Amino acid sequence: MKRNNALLGRTALFALSVAAFSWPANAQTPEQIHKQAIVIDPHVDVVATAKVKAGTTIDAGTQIDVAKLKKGQVDAIFPSVFVEQSARTPEGYAAARKEADAKLAAILDIAAKHPNDVVIARSAADVEKAAAAGKTAIVVSFLNAYALGKDPTALKAFYDNGVRVFGLVHAGNNDFADSSRPHARDKAGENHGLSAAGKQAIALANDLGILVDVSQLTTEGFNQAIALSRAPVIASHSGVSGVVKSARNLTDAELDAIKANNGVVGIVAFSSYLKQQTPEVEAAVKAVRQKYGAVNGYEGLTQAQRDALGKETAALQVRASVDDFAASIDYAVKRIGIDHVAISSDFNHGGGVTGFED
Repeated sequence: MKRNNALLGRTALFALSVAAFSWPANAQTPEQIHKQAIVIDPHVDVVATAKVKAGTTIDAGTQIDVAKLKKGQVDAIFPSVFVEQSARTPEGYAAARKEADAKLAAILDIAAKHPNDVVIARSAADVEKAAAAGKTAIVVSFLNAYALGKDPTALKAFYDNGVRVFGLVHAGNNDFADSSRPHARDKAGENHGLSAAGKQAIALANDLGILVDVSQLTTEGFNQAIALSRAPVIASHSGVSGVVKSARNLTDAELDAIKANNGVVGIVAFSSYLKQQTPEVEAAVKAVRQKYGAVNGYEGLTQAQRDALGKETAALQVRASVDDFAASIDYAVKRIGIDHVAISSDFNHGGGVTGFED
């Protein structure tokens, strides 16, 4: 019975995220639609870990600060406990877990510092109560199982502390899943999609009542995750390959699978996944990354080098516009229906969309 209740709760939270982007029957204007709907942003990030470790408030002055959430009438956000993929060594796993714990504490601290405006939501009912009270609900997500080491059962501790969304992988393979953006050192298809640990993690997420996030997976891993999950999944921050060809974006077949699963895709406001670059630009960006030694993500780069790399690559690329963003949203809606499409800001990490800065 406990397992069934968890699945029902997970499905309820998911259904709420779908309902958030449905068209209220009595709404006439965009403003009225926005006001009457439960508005959910299914993927945002917190600030750089260095600032979290320094004890800096993670919300003040960022793209998702409390004042902006209130002004924008955002009812819920899914901030991510995210760590970058690095070396799979005891030291690497320990550092990743320490970083994940720090980010989780920082996310929980937002609600502690702003109890009149923000609340941690552990269920769909919590989100609805927060919206009725005029507060923004924080549904804590988790991205990259690297922070779990090799132990899928470590997910339980994060669940106990509020995590309700689980993404298995980011850029670079880990011990749970293959990434759609593997690092240079990774063995291609080493997990054949999902490893045994990845499959066990999905089963545990289902048992606990955690949404499985299929963003960032390879097609093989994506298909396995959907087949294994006993509840709907979410692709919280993805684009569509029908608009921009990218291993990171979802194919038409993957969009169709999300619809069949009764899931949702959050179209992400990340320029690289919304605006197709020319082969010449892509080659130039690759050359810049090689110049800085960014072959395994940003591993080994100082913050100054990361910033410089970001500026150089941004100067090469043609930025996406809000129209480009809308085109990807529209493509997904036409393909699988509005009930299966959400809008994901990826604020504090993604971006580059002109006119969609906050």
